[in-house]
Amino acid sequence: MRISALVVAVLVSLGAGCANPLNRVTSDNYADTCAAAERNGRLDVAEQACYRALVNVDMGNLGPELKSQRLYNLARIKRQLSKFAVAEDLLKQSLPIEEQLSGSMSHQIGRRLVELATNMAGQNRWNEGAPYLIRALPIADQFSPQEKSFMRAVLLKYGSELRNSGNVDIAAQFEARAATL
Repeated sequence: MRISALVVAVLVSLGAGCANPLNRVTSDNYADTCAAAERNGRLDVAEQACYRALVNVDMGNLGPELKSQRLYNLARIKRQLSKFAVAEDLLKQSLPIEEQLSGSMSHQIGRRLVELATNMAGQNRWNEGAPYLIRALPIADQFSPQEKSFMRAVLLKYGSELRNSGNVDIAAQFEARAATL
């Protein structure tokens, strides 16, 4: 009896470190629900689904790539709901994970940097958000047309705000880059 309890304990501890396929399916289903709800303008539903997708990544030990993506997706929804502090925290968790996975100049990093700058703008923290946009400038050519359009709008808004606060050089840099996107 004692040996069977030991075998069960060892098997449970070995399984704890492995990815759980059930959690992967569940996380993917919630991520799909999140995306559909976002497309349909149901941000309340999207928020819950994205949160559950992230929880299942952690519960199932599904790895850093999926964790980074789920953090980013939930952060985008939180920002759209004006839950800026939570969105900022989620993005700042995702960014270093993604840098480890894809490098500092990847498309994924660029998306996170623009989202973080947008989130800072929503809090009227333009000077704090500007460095994120500066880091994203050389990555922007990797963006899809839709992402470029979004970044162009963010750059122009930052340019206007920074120009009004006396940061003319950075404002001009953002405006010039917006013109090339």
